[in-house]
Parts: sequence; structure tokens; C-alpha cells
Amino acid sequence: MIRVTGIKKSFHKNEVLKGITLHINKGEVVVIIGPSGSGKSTLLRTMNFLEIPDEGDIFIDNNQIHFDKKSKKRRNDAEICNVRTETGMVFQNFNLFPHMTVLNNVIAGPVNVRKYEKERATEIGRSFLSKVGLSEKEYSYPNELSGGQQQRVAIARALAMEPKVILFDEPTSALDPELVGEVLTVIKRLADEGMTMVIVTHEMDFAKGVGDRIVFMDDGYIMETGSPEEVFNNPKSDRLRQFLYRLTEKG
Repeated sequence: MIRVTGIKKSFHKNEVLKGITLHINKGEVVVIIGPSGSGKSTLLRTMNFLEIPDEGDIFIDNNQIHFDKKSKKRRNDAEICNVRTETGMVFQNFNLFPHMTVLNNVIAGPVNVRKYEKERATEIGRSFLSKVGLSEKEYSYPNELSGGQQQRVAIARALAMEPKVILFDEPTSALDPELVGEVLTVIKRLADEGMTMVIVTHEMDFAKGVGDRIVFMDDGYIMETGSPEEVFNNPKSDRLRQFLYRLTEKG
């Protein structure tokens, strides 16, 4: 479903991604873990072209976009937008439009990007609000919702675009601890339904429970990949063992 090959990304002189290659299969849930500053979120953002790679190739369902330092300046915005519609993105801080109702937030993409008729978009939007347990909030505004409810609206908004894959960037990091569970429950349900997802998270118990494959990043590299059992119970690298040990100490 997604393949990134040789992806590099620098900000000024700081090389954040140092040649990343990663494949995500249809229906797979890949969870990316690692210390702060390891490049996790940057890698996720390149998959949705919110960050434009300096070098490498990105394939979304066999649609390829090649990047190099020359072509980066000549990127076709329409080409990128066309591929981007196949990837939904859920951010840390919800990014809902405060002046729009919950339902209008959810249907904005289908109407303005997919060019669906409003009636069709509304039907789709209501179905996904039901899926995340917020049918009764469709006429509410974001400031009338809890953080957990706002993040569930953001998930419904991503689903309403009917993407082939959803990317989650620390979806619970901005939430109070008591609200984390309701968001993780929705994501777990999507995983059980076979949605292709890539998730960056610091929630290790959640990563163990939802991930088909765990990717450990550090210093701009993928250091180790494997099943949750392999990564958490039998880490191969000293760096991963050190990372997990420090998490245990904090816990």
C-alpha cells in the first residue's frame, strides 16, 4: 500500500531522515516508536507530502513520486494533491476548524477535495461519526467537546475521505490521561476492521496491542523492525534494549 525507498530529509544542515526504506502492506498496522527527535513524525509527514523529501521514492498504491534535489523545486502540486487524497492524516492537536460544526468539519474534505455532492458527503460523514461514537455531536462546535471527542472527530474526518491508508501522528499525546482510552479504542476497532494504518506513538501498551509490526527509529534510521513479540520481548539491538529499559524506569 505504501512503499518508501531511500527517503532523506534535512532541515537546514540537520539531516533528520538518513535513507529510510519501509513497506506497509494493505491491511497492516505499522507502529513507529523511538525517542524524541528520531525522525518518526517527519517520516510520517513525508508519506502525506506535508514534508517534501530531499531524495528517494514514495509509492502510494503503486503511484510513484520520485524526489531528488533538482525535482524537489519542480514538484507538480496537482500530482502531490492527487496522491495525498489516498492518505488520511490524524494530527496530535486535532486541527479542527473552530468556526464549523462537527459534521461540517467531517464533510469539508469530501465536498471540497473529492467534489462529492453535499448530500452524499453528509451521509458518509454521519456514518463515520457513528463509527467513532459521536452521532449526537454533529451540530456541536469543537470548543464544546472534550479533547478525546475532538480527536475522534478528527479520525472521522480522515475516514470520510475514504483513504487507502490513515497516518496517525501521536494521536493521544495532547490528551489528558483519562481521555486516552476512548481514542485508542476507536483506533483498535479500525485495526480489527482491516484498515491500513501507520501510527507514531509513545503508548507502548497500545503499540503492543494494535501493531502487526513495530518499527524502531533512532537518529534518522530504522534500527529494528519485527512483530510486537520480537521487538518488545526479544530486542536485537543494544539501542532498542536501552530505549525500552528507560521506558520501564519511567513507568
